Amino acid sequence: MTDFMFPTEVIQLPSQGKVYPEGHPLRENGGKLDVKYMTAKEEDILTNTNLIQSGTVVDKLLDSLVIHKGVKHVDLTTGDVNAVLMASRVLAYGKDYPIEVLCISCGTNGQHTIDLSQLQVPDEVIDTDEKGHHSFVTETGLNVTIKMLTRGDEMQIEKNNQVLDKKLGIGSGNEVTSRLKKIIVSINGVAEKNQLSKIIDNLIIKDSKFIRSEFEKINPSIDMTSETTCEQCGHVTKGGIPIGINFLWPDSGL
Repeated sequence: MTDFMFPTEVIQLPSQGKVYPEGHPLRENGGKLDVKYMTAKEEDILTNTNLIQSGTVVDKLLDSLVIHKGVKHVDLTTGDVNAVLMASRVLAYGKDYPIEVLCISCGTNGQHTIDLSQLQVPDEVIDTDEKGHHSFVTETGLNVTIKMLTRGDEMQIEKNNQVLDKKLGIGSGNEVTSRLKKIIVSINGVAEKNQLSKIIDNLIIKDSKFIRSEFEKINPSIDMTSETTCEQCGHVTKGGIPIGINFLWPDSGL
């Protein structure tokens, strides 16, 4: 794009834009997002000690990388955010990602290389309605409507939990319900915030798990799992690929 003074790329998001409400730029163009290549400016962000210590460095980076008109990183789904980080890493350093894996069988530290271009995304993505909502009936008969969870929602959940932890002096332990309250729009027609909150607090585990499984259908993401084979004993280790400072800036030494 010639309008920018830095190199840019158009990436395809896992959601294909189908989970955003009608009129959203990403729904209109099928989930194609303009991002910039990481430059010296992004290096400044990644080396900022204050941002690293406060845990905001990745969000600051995303804010700089997403340049699509009418789209902010806080409005992206968590699955799409992961795709932006993955694409930015590949654009900056290439598809090969070296990692060290400890074999739990023989205790050997092995060096492996992950081909990031081979990570998979879902082939099919569920269509939401014009509001970006997905409705379904649980096995127990609850009529539920949910919406996507954005990075902004995640940040608010994290902030609220930190406040509770500080106030109570212990872990609040409400990770499940706090997320359910962000994604559930209504249950059996009840949408009023206080009433809905009470219903969510008393959901049986079967319904809670069912709702979360339906949520995954509107939060498609890159499959971040990888398999490595120990060269010493042949044991296969399967695990997730961490995204942190080292992933985005290999020279950090952190």
